Amino acid sequence: MRCKNCGSLNEDGRYICQNCGSPLFDEDEQIPEEGVITNDNGASNDDDGDGEDNKKSIIIIIVLSVILVALIAGIAASAIHNKRAENETESTSITMESTTESTTAKETTTATTEKETTTEETTTTTTTTETTTKAKEKYRVIVDIDGAGTISGDGTYEEGSKITLNATPADGYQFGGWYNNETGNLVASSTSYQITVEKNLHLTARFIPAEELNN
Repeated sequence: MRCKNCGSLNEDGRYICQNCGSPLFDEDEQIPEEGVITNDNGASNDDDGDGEDNKKSIIIIIVLSVILVALIAGIAASAIHNKRAENETESTSITMESTTESTTAKETTTATTEKETTTEETTTTTTTTETTTKAKEKYRVIVDIDGAGTISGDGTYEEGSKITLNATPADGYQFGGWYNNETGNLVASSTSYQITVEKNLHLTARFIPAEELNN
């Protein structure tokens, strides 16, 4: 409050000027109650009430700001979690696809290997069969007939085959023997002749008239 005598500014609530000691209030003026400050026009100061309202407003704003920040943080955390889950799902899907491709490649390789092995075995078997077949040569056994009669057992045979040649004289004839055409020698005299085929063989079965034998 300003002193009316010397004009000095005094603290609120004083009754005597701290500079000149003059009373700050006239006798007919009402001394303001403690806690109520009046200005020069005598009006009371209600700034404390406004201050309390301002404090409440500031607290409410702070609380709302904290809640808003918490909501934003929660939304951001949820978005990050969802993004991580999507990345993990994609990674799992890629891993499964890679495993499937690897398994398919292994199965294909195995099938190809088995097929190649089977082909090789088949080729080997075929080659062995061909070698065996080539090792067994075929030879012809030819029998000429001299006289009247029939023979059986001649033909084409594989090497090492055992065959029997049979001679049957016609009426009035007797069998005279088996002759080698290359040497002209008698090789067998029985009507049944067993041989092992080892080469081409050319024989003659001779049938002699009975009258010639009697003479």
